[in-house]
Amino acid sequence: MDTIVAPATGVQFPESIAFSGFFKPVRIEADVYDLEVEGEIPPRLTGAFYRLGADAQYPPRLGRDIYLNGDGMMTMVRMENGHADLKTRFVRTERFKAERAARRSLFGVYRNPFTDDPSVAGKDRGTANTTALFYGGRLFALKEDNRPTELDPNTLETIGKTDFGGKLTGRTFTAHPKIDPVTGNMIAFAYNSDALVSNWIYLYEISPAGEMLREERFEAPYSSMIHDFLVSRNYIAFTLYPMLADLGRLKEGGPIFAWDTSQQTKIAIIPRTEGVAGLRWFTSPKLCMETHTINAWEDGPVLHLEHFISNSGWYSQFPHLTDPNPREEPPFGQRWSFDMSSAADSFAVTPLTPHPGEMPVVDPRFLMSRCRHVFFGAINTDLGPMLDWGPMGPPFNCLAHLDQDTGALSYYYPGPHASTEEPVFVPKSDDAPEGDGWLIGVIGRRDQQRSDVVILDSMNLAAGPVATIKLPFRLRYAFHGDWAPAADLGWTAPTD
Repeated sequence: MDTIVAPATGVQFPESIAFSGFFKPVRIEADVYDLEVEGEIPPRLTGAFYRLGADAQYPPRLGRDIYLNGDGMMTMVRMENGHADLKTRFVRTERFKAERAARRSLFGVYRNPFTDDPSVAGKDRGTANTTALFYGGRLFALKEDNRPTELDPNTLETIGKTDFGGKLTGRTFTAHPKIDPVTGNMIAFAYNSDALVSNWIYLYEISPAGEMLREERFEAPYSSMIHDFLVSRNYIAFTLYPMLADLGRLKEGGPIFAWDTSQQTKIAIIPRTEGVAGLRWFTSPKLCMETHTINAWEDGPVLHLEHFISNSGWYSQFPHLTDPNPREEPPFGQRWSFDMSSAADSFAVTPLTPHPGEMPVVDPRFLMSRCRHVFFGAINTDLGPMLDWGPMGPPFNCLAHLDQDTGALSYYYPGPHASTEEPVFVPKSDDAPEGDGWLIGVIGRRDQQRSDVVILDSMNLAAGPVATIKLPFRLRYAFHGDWAPAADLGWTAPTD
């Protein structure tokens, strides 16, 4: 069990990589009207850009922590008639409110209730800090170890947690649901949902009205982190990797996950029509970890899974079970191809990216079918130097566009002291060709201790931003975002 380190007078964050320098908590709840804009915001972009991340309001209870364990901070940039306004708000979770009242951290190690202050025993410890999702006219803050938290999409006031009319019986819900562009339904999953550590994985299908259309479950060979998954028109696929959860380790005050090389990487493929009754298991010949997914699609009997894969665990966050000084490997884009007409336990692997990368997005109108265009954060040292290692590994120094038809790669490079975050894709019109749109993303200006929001033409990244929305302060690095058009927010309809 860790020794609790009593803070000195006032609030003082530790001088660790997750709590200092450019990654020091910001904790600013702000309303800034008419931000400075360089260039011109396209008229189509009338709506709200959301992003969600972890921004700890108090120093860690045990004197150290990982970046993932911060309180949810929602950012909204409202764009209208060429103007941009900023709003940032903490998500008012039960955890946030308890710590705000106490003026100190009460909750301990990430996803470990055995390290909490006794005063909050049994209280909800969710942070709501991973994905901003606008769906069915509602804004959700998602974190995979808890149920979704709903926020007002215009004011960012916290409405509260949702269980979709009582139909979501488990305690968790993924931060990476997939929206079917044909049906409009949300395909989602949950793990460690019926207990702190569990082998059961739940599948859900939810309508835009919030109606639970389907729920079923299957048992995995072990309890592990499952951050993302893939859905094609006819299949649902999970890559399970041995970042294993252990209840005994939690009770000893340790981390929930550790990399266990005695286990194998497994792939579960489930027919969408038949459900878990038709589940097939595959084994990867190489131990590896899926970070984030790109897309899944089919070509006849062949199912293609496209995702970013690392040949190691995520050691910047969670330890190796036996190696005290493991080497973390960067992820690269890969396509795994499964012939579903064959009974063989095998698949073909095709590399997609020559540079390390992550945080991919595609045109959401074409999800679950073949996508030609993929956009992602990358590290390309031909463009400029690598940045100093951050609390989650090496930061991106550019945004990349992969044309899967030609293999061509193009880049937006924001400068030698700048890092990129995951972008959001917005099509230029409802009937624009696949991939023809705008990329909206946050750029961290490390030399200026400040952030920008850039708008890029997705088909011409090298030309640089068509508009740069300059923020007057630094936003802490966040995870995943979304876009909501004005018409869905009750504003004047956007203009193409």
